[in-house]
Amino acid sequence: MSARGPSNPSLRGMDLRIEAHNQQNKHKFDQSDQGIGLLLFLALFFAVLYQDALLTGLLGVALAAVAVSAYYKRFAGRRLSLTVTARPRRIFPDQATELEVSVRNPARLPLPWLYVLVHLPRRIEVEGLEVQRAPTDAVVPIPFSLGGRQGLARRASAHLDRRGLYALGPLQAYLADPFGMQESVREGEETSRLLVYPRIHALGADFRRSLPIGDRRGRSFLDEETHYLGPRAYQPTDPLRRIDWRQSARRGDLYVKTFETVATAATALFLDPATARDPWDGIDREVLERTVELTASLASDLIGRGEAVGLYISGVFSEAAGRRAFSYRERPRTGPKQLSRMLEALAQVRPAGIFRDLPRIVVEEVPRLPYHVHVVAIAPHLTYELQRALLRAARDHDTYFLATGPEDPVRDAPLPAKVRPLHLLLR
Repeated sequence: MSARGPSNPSLRGMDLRIEAHNQQNKHKFDQSDQGIGLLLFLALFFAVLYQDALLTGLLGVALAAVAVSAYYKRFAGRRLSLTVTARPRRIFPDQATELEVSVRNPARLPLPWLYVLVHLPRRIEVEGLEVQRAPTDAVVPIPFSLGGRQGLARRASAHLDRRGLYALGPLQAYLADPFGMQESVREGEETSRLLVYPRIHALGADFRRSLPIGDRRGRSFLDEETHYLGPRAYQPTDPLRRIDWRQSARRGDLYVKTFETVATAATALFLDPATARDPWDGIDREVLERTVELTASLASDLIGRGEAVGLYISGVFSEAAGRRAFSYRERPRTGPKQLSRMLEALAQVRPAGIFRDLPRIVVEEVPRLPYHVHVVAIAPHLTYELQRALLRAARDHDTYFLATGPEDPVRDAPLPAKVRPLHLLLR
């Protein structure tokens, strides 16, 4: 999942020195090839001069082989196309996906000896192919043999047992001439992505007793922004954020937007992925995975029952954010697309270091929620900052707290009286 290539300036400098060293070696090899060709040509010249038929034939064959080898090294595979894709590109842990490695040779020059190395996530399992694992990734070697203007594809079933956004690629092609005398390397820079959702578990009956669903209504038809009805005249009790400024300017008086009254229950989930109470505690991978899986299971269960669910996370790593941590905020909505968006964000959750942003997100986002929305905070531990934020949320909303880490009454903040504990058991 990490970007290819070091981010440390000293490591980048080391890579530049290695690349320069490789270029020097390549230049030396090219000079040696030219020297061998020149020697063979001179030997062939003297063999012809002395009219030695056997030696002339042998040297002619050797010189032709060297020429073909040099030609292949310089021109073979210059426009070679290398791609790797996964279908489907979104899976759950241990669910199979089909990897397709495609090689296309648009040139007329055939490639009889072609060896492709595919860089894949380290934890991937590929059926029917040898996987060579390294500390950072896994490499799958696949042999090909291509004619001119020909393309081939190899397919294999693969699966991953851990959530995340994984990079498939890059690819490296090792080409050899028909005589196997020289080898050249071609790089395929194109990469694709494979998203692995977190595991979803069935919820126990204790959850439904502690968090009732399906019986809540909005306080007014202005609370749910799903079914727009039209404008109406402004009343003193209407919130200012519902004013329809376009209609008000057109009609010369204040008008507000109206929406259809709905009976859909709504829940806003606030997730804190930080597993450490103190900076020196490090990261507890087991607690983190349990926290993410509980959140995913809760969101899936509520949306499956027709409830609107929103998700707010204080630490998500994404390609769009340059692989930096940012806050994910998704207002309560219903439907499978909403669940897909939340699972995609949960798949990329990583601990955001020692800084805890969830209390700030709760303070910023809860006042924007309609009054009928339940607030559920999910965190490994209840900190004093989160305790104060939940107390503010409990003034206008039914507020719950779900602890996913081990209990420690000495170090954890006490649960406020207005905030109810949520007991969530997985089956």
